[in-house]
Amino acid sequence: MLAHTHICSGCGRPALCGLAMAAAILGWAGNALALADGQLEPFASYAVTRDDNVFRLSAQSDPASLLGTPSTADTLSTASAGLNFDVASGRQRFVGGVWVNENRYDLFTVLDFTEVHGRAAWHWQAGDAFNGRIGATTDRALASLANVQGGVQLGVPNALHTRKAFLDAAYLLTPRWRLRGEVNRLEQANAVAALTVNDMTRDGVGLDLSWISPAGNQIGLALQAQDASLPNLQPVGTSLIDNSYRQARVRLVTDWTLSGHSRLIASAGMVSRSYVQQLPERDYETGIFHAAFEWKPTGRFTLLAKAQRDIAAPDEVNAGINVSFVLEDIIALRPVYRVTEKVSVSGVLSLSDWQYLGDPGQALGTVPPRTDRMRNLVLAFTYQPMRALWLDMTLRRETRSSTAALGDYEVEVASISARLAF
Repeated sequence: MLAHTHICSGCGRPALCGLAMAAAILGWAGNALALADGQLEPFASYAVTRDDNVFRLSAQSDPASLLGTPSTADTLSTASAGLNFDVASGRQRFVGGVWVNENRYDLFTVLDFTEVHGRAAWHWQAGDAFNGRIGATTDRALASLANVQGGVQLGVPNALHTRKAFLDAAYLLTPRWRLRGEVNRLEQANAVAALTVNDMTRDGVGLDLSWISPAGNQIGLALQAQDASLPNLQPVGTSLIDNSYRQARVRLVTDWTLSGHSRLIASAGMVSRSYVQQLPERDYETGIFHAAFEWKPTGRFTLLAKAQRDIAAPDEVNAGINVSFVLEDIIALRPVYRVTEKVSVSGVLSLSDWQYLGDPGQALGTVPPRTDRMRNLVLAFTYQPMRALWLDMTLRRETRSSTAALGDYEVEVASISARLAF
């Protein structure tokens, strides 16, 4: 049973008490440490979210036997506190932040969790022709409860620790030609023992060559290679499978301003993945594309249209599940309308098809092929009565159909939040 496994002490609302304390401390920090032009920003926020299907269960599931309660709904309270910085020193710039989210559920207290997030980057400049970034991120949060492994939804909260480090540099060979290179590392570690087969370290390198027009438009060629190590072997039947892989992309890329009101960012090419240790029949190659079109007919309205087909990044789709991968086809629209200087309305309408590939169980015939279709509808309202205060309300409906048994679900989520910067 997952409900009622944690009892709060003290006032019964530790998140609210923690927020008040954090606000007091950050308010003092803002007065004591504030840099010029708001470069150091302590902040605090509080959000209340109502979710009618927390564990993303299929309508065919019996929540009473799985969760210990007939209800699949709960209310989540999230208190957050953090510090952002944006500091310039000559031509160098240092940006980042650190924040903590204290999540507390009314019913499913087994999901109570303190998230920790951090970002830091140095945007460096050496002369007029040489620039780049050095940075790192860290995130420790619960992985999505909609994650799937072997066609079975996970009703177990899993703390997923994701760390990234990156270095990129760009050099203007001539005023019209730019060369850019990058190296990066992604690490993921799962807390649930059954999921440690997904722990991964992935190293990547990239090289881009772009031509830049007098108007600043760009077209070029981008190459990328990745080498991923999954050190914990996956048991499949009587075999232990090494899911380490190599992946390569080659793309033509462009970033083109079509008019004073529209811009196109697009790429097209090929991606290939090979499993270098075992079951090479899982090797895969396909054509890919990304296209994002931004239209700003007025100063108040923006429409972003997106379409893509690619292997999804490990920290974007099915996050934390690395023994297989997802080929994602997506189309999405995101309109934003600024009603006044203080009020804006935005939305998201998206349709995604996910094809699960690379699972060793599929290659061995123990796991059937799987495809999902995701539909998302989001409506958001933002009110900023003063420079340092934001009030938000978000409504979201999400549905998933699946060829996997019990892989489908529907969920409606509503949230309100307030954020105060000091």
